[in-house]
Amino acid sequence: MIRATVTLDKQDEFASHYVACWAQDNCLIRCWHEHKTIAEAATCIQRTDGLVRAVTEGRERSLTYEEQEGLVRALLELYHAERARSRKDDKTGLLNERGFREVLSDEMARSRRYPRPLTIVYIDLDDFKAVNDEHGHPTGDLVLRIVGETMRRAVREVDCVARLHGDEFALLFPEANAVSASRIVGKLKSILEDTMKAHQWKITLSIGAVTFKTPLAAPDYMIEQADKLMYSVKRTGKNRAASLTLD
Repeated sequence: MIRATVTLDKQDEFASHYVACWAQDNCLIRCWHEHKTIAEAATCIQRTDGLVRAVTEGRERSLTYEEQEGLVRALLELYHAERARSRKDDKTGLLNERGFREVLSDEMARSRRYPRPLTIVYIDLDDFKAVNDEHGHPTGDLVLRIVGETMRRAVREVDCVARLHGDEFALLFPEANAVSASRIVGKLKSILEDTMKAHQWKITLSIGAVTFKTPLAAPDYMIEQADKLMYSVKRTGKNRAASLTLD
């Protein structure tokens, strides 16, 4: 990073504003907003080669060293915020599939290192489509949000809750063997059923819980086993929880 040689007194700093710039078709594009802070200007950058320039008393100048540091901090904050958003489900605020897989990969590595068991739970909302069709999609979205909030409150702080897609949810119970996982799932199912009845939604739950004594190296395989177990419940009558332990 090149240090600018410009130094400013307080009067100059007060008169400065910041403009985001980026290159496009061999031209330098400016946002032309008069941002009061570098952090605000950073949000206007449209391309990875973007930068911020200062305008003082109507004259454009390079950033001082301190301003460059402020820009780096602002860009890092934007990066981390965007990274977090890319791993969140927009309807429920839970982790999405991408975020769940990342957490699972981290927990798998930890479980293999110590070693400790790991349980994945796959949950499907039975007859969710009927609620959507009868009451409309806003009610369906409300169901998803309430299910997500209920699960998050019911499980342990170390557990992970995610909405993978549609009306399917996944949970990750680190260091949970089959007995403890079954106890958590039973409690969770009871709470969710009471919640559905309280809102007069005719929704039940099909649940598959798979405990891995030694987590494998393939997250996809582990998720697939819980998914398959859940669908076997769905094919044989719905509204129950099944468990499986794999070495």
